[in-house]
Amino acid sequence: MIKKILRRIKRILIATLGTKTDEIFWRFRHIFDSGWAKEYISEDSMKSPSRQLWVEKMSRYFPFKTVLEFGCASGPNLYRLAKEFPKAKFYGVDISRKAISEGKKFFEKENVKNVFLKAGSIESLRDFSDKSIDLVFTDALLIYLGTDKIKNVLKEILRIAKKGVIFFELHHNKPASVYQDNWIHNYKLLLEDFGLSQKIKITKLPKNIWHSGGWAEYGHIIEVLL
Repeated sequence: MIKKILRRIKRILIATLGTKTDEIFWRFRHIFDSGWAKEYISEDSMKSPSRQLWVEKMSRYFPFKTVLEFGCASGPNLYRLAKEFPKAKFYGVDISRKAISEGKKFFEKENVKNVFLKAGSIESLRDFSDKSIDLVFTDALLIYLGTDKIKNVLKEILRIAKKGVIFFELHHNKPASVYQDNWIHNYKLLLEDFGLSQKIKITKLPKNIWHSGGWAEYGHIIEVLL
């Protein structure tokens, strides 16, 4: 009952505040869920099939020198990737200062020297120069960006990326984005607006990755080779 009430409240806030609703939630989540950032870098989290899938996916794009994850939380994906590709540099940006702080402490403890974390919002993407990062990726981040922000964020990501972008996100083939507690976009149409129709590859996420929150039906890997 409580979850249903919270969902209704969030839907109302999304309708009035748009993407700002989820920005506020993730920025201040540690206040009412103090352990979430540490859970992301727990042993169980590191063993998640999705982390291994990132390693396998990135292997197909190697060699690369620089990688950026936008919405990295405390850095679990970056940890797995940094261990697998020790000569590359990995950058992570997240809106949660708490998550970034926990991540920095974790990487220092693990003596991982090739991961660089920074707290920042959507606007912080402007700090990266054109074509300055070989690969840019998101992992269940764009599901929090509504129609008020998604196109601008994609534009910035494509501006930064030199070789390609990869998204693990919710995708459908309908002409318009829909909100079902998370945002489901048509990435084929969105990316075609940037003249990339011949460079887009969209595949279903494997069944063992996620099953809740619409992921079984809408979870996809969206790749753009630049």
